[in-house]
Amino acid sequence: MQTTNAALSRRIAAVDVLRGLIMIIMALDHTRDFFSNAAVNPTDPMQSWPMLFFTRWITHLCAPGFVALAGTSVYLQKLRGLTGGETGKKLVLRGVWLIFAEVAIVSFGLFFTYHVHFFQVIYAIGGSMILLAALQFLPLRWVAAYGFAVVLLHDLLQKIQPEQLGRAAWLWEFLVSTGFFMRNGQLWTFVMYPVLPWSGVMALGYVFGAVVALPAEKRRVRSLQCGLVALAMFVLLRTTNAYGDTVKFVHLGSVERTTMSFFEVTKYPPSLQYLCVTLGVLLLVFAVMDYALERRWVPRALEVVEVYGRVPFFYYVIHFYLIHVLALVTLMFAMHTMHVHPTLPMFTPAPKEASFGLPVVYAIWIAVVASLYLPCRWFAGVKARRRDWWLSYL
Repeated sequence: MQTTNAALSRRIAAVDVLRGLIMIIMALDHTRDFFSNAAVNPTDPMQSWPMLFFTRWITHLCAPGFVALAGTSVYLQKLRGLTGGETGKKLVLRGVWLIFAEVAIVSFGLFFTYHVHFFQVIYAIGGSMILLAALQFLPLRWVAAYGFAVVLLHDLLQKIQPEQLGRAAWLWEFLVSTGFFMRNGQLWTFVMYPVLPWSGVMALGYVFGAVVALPAEKRRVRSLQCGLVALAMFVLLRTTNAYGDTVKFVHLGSVERTTMSFFEVTKYPPSLQYLCVTLGVLLLVFAVMDYALERRWVPRALEVVEVYGRVPFFYYVIHFYLIHVLALVTLMFAMHTMHVHPTLPMFTPAPKEASFGLPVVYAIWIAVVASLYLPCRWFAGVKARRRDWWLSYL
C-alpha cells in the first residue's frame, strides 16, 4: 500500500508541475494585457510580429491545460477512495462556488468594479464540474465518448446564431457560443468561455487521469502517442482548411507571416484546431515533465514550479489583483498624480504613460510570478497540514 501511495504521489507531482508551468505562463498574458504598448491584435499575422505573436500564442496552452487537469484531478481523487456520490456532491458544490467566485471575486480583480462581469475560465470550469458530477457515474469509455464528441463536433454548433433562438439566445451564449450583454447602453456582462466546449475538454482530462494512473513508462508512452496524434490531426486540418476553425490558413508572402497564419487558431469559443494543437503540445510536455521528475532533472526548479500548481485557484485570484494594482501604481508614478481611474481594465489599450515594450512586460511578469512564490508556498503548506473543509474551495 505504501508503494502504491508513493507512486500515486509521483503521478500527482507530475500533474502539479505541469499545472504550475501553466499558471506561470498564464500570468504573462495578463501582464501583457495591462502593460503592453502594442495596440494591435497580437495573433493577427497582418498586424503582429513574431515575438508578440509568440507571447500571446504560448498562453493559449493555459486554458485547455487548466480545464483538462481539473478533470484529471477529479479522477485521481476517486483513486484515493472517494465514492461516486461523494465525488458528485463535491463537484456540484465546487462548481457553484467557482461560478460565484468568477462574478464576485475574479471579475472585480479584473475591473475593480461590479458594473462589468466577465465569465471566463473559472466559470467554464465551474459549469463543467457540474456536468462532470453526472458524467463520472458513467463507464470511463462513455465519458471519453462524450469528451471526443463535444471536442470534435461543437464547431458545427457555431453555425447557429443566438438571435435565431429568440428568448433562449442568452442561454446559448452562456453554454455554446460567446456573448455580450448591454444594459443602459453600457457593456454589463460578456461570456468568452461557454460551458459546453470546455466541458468536453474537462471530460477528456478526466479520462486522461486513467493514463496518469498507469505505470511510469506506459503513461509516458501513451501521453506521447496521444499528443502526436492530436498534433498530426491539427496539421492535417490546418493545411487542408477542411474543418475545425473559422479562421483559415493562408500563405501571406513571407515565412514569418505564413507561420503566424498557420498557428492563428480560434480560442473564443475553442475550435477543434485550437484544442488539437494546444492539448497535443501539453501531452508532450507532460511526458517530458514526468520523465524529468523520475530522473531528478533540475529538481529545485521543478519543486518551485510545483508549488504554483498545488494552489492554482489561490494563485489565479491574487495574481489578477497584484497585476491590476501594479498597473495603477505605475500609472500614478507616470502621471505624477494619485487621481487615476481605478478600473483600468484589461482588454483595452494600456494608457500610453504606463505601457511598455515586450522586454519590460517580460520583466514585470517575472517579478509578479517571483513575488507570488512565498505566498503560494505558505498556502500550499496550510493545505497540506490542515483538513478544514473550506480549504478545498481555494
